[in-house]
Amino acid sequence: MNSSEATMAEHGANRETIRMPIETASPLVVSLGITLLCAGCVTNWALSGLGAALLIGGLARWISQLLPGRGEEEHAWVPIDQRARAIERVDVAIESRPRGFIARMQVPAQVHPYSTGVRGGIVGGAAMAIVALAYGLVSGRGIWYPVNLLAAMLLPSMSEMTGAELEQFDATALVLGLVIHTIVSATSGLFYGILLPTLPRYPVLWGGVIAPLLWTGAIYGFMGVLNPVMNSRVDWPWFIASQVVYGATAGLVVVRSKKVPLRPV
Repeated sequence: MNSSEATMAEHGANRETIRMPIETASPLVVSLGITLLCAGCVTNWALSGLGAALLIGGLARWISQLLPGRGEEEHAWVPIDQRARAIERVDVAIESRPRGFIARMQVPAQVHPYSTGVRGGIVGGAAMAIVALAYGLVSGRGIWYPVNLLAAMLLPSMSEMTGAELEQFDATALVLGLVIHTIVSATSGLFYGILLPTLPRYPVLWGGVIAPLLWTGAIYGFMGVLNPVMNSRVDWPWFIASQVVYGATAGLVVVRSKKVPLRPV
């Protein structure tokens, strides 16, 4: 044991816990708020409003977490002799490594398979479709109404249709709606599989509530550009409910999957 370890051992001999800075996602929220605030200046002021709310909320949360006595938390104090051993030097034949190979530590060591994110996205998309079809039945507009609104993203001719016409079955709109919904659901699920495990604590809360509300705010800002027909006819409470159902379902599929070792790079 060297002198520094001896000093630490002596210093911690009578301690059972140690205070460490708490984990916080506030910097991430603040960054997202600034991004949306700026993006709204060229798209929709509502997006800037959402960004301002996130910026103020994130700053308030961050500052409150840094107040005296609140910015740290207790962790069990681990004696020196029970800690992980120091990394020992291992001589490696550099000549045998591929050209350009750089040895470095990888964090995390295990991740969820990317395929799990895609699978979660597809399952979440199916759950979201049930909510959308339920909206069509409850509102009296029929099950083809939400499908036609989605397909209007790629069918400019639908912008001239009346509400009664959008309630009718359209084979082309059905195919396009299914393609759009499947691609968007699977792609979003892939990002879920990558990002969700990296967020601190409560992954289901992030995936099922916070993330859907954030991207719903972003969609609200860009809806007028992406899909003017849906923008003028969408029922936002039902839309938000469908996003939350998607996020919660995809998140559960991801977090309940078995992690695999990350391939060294």
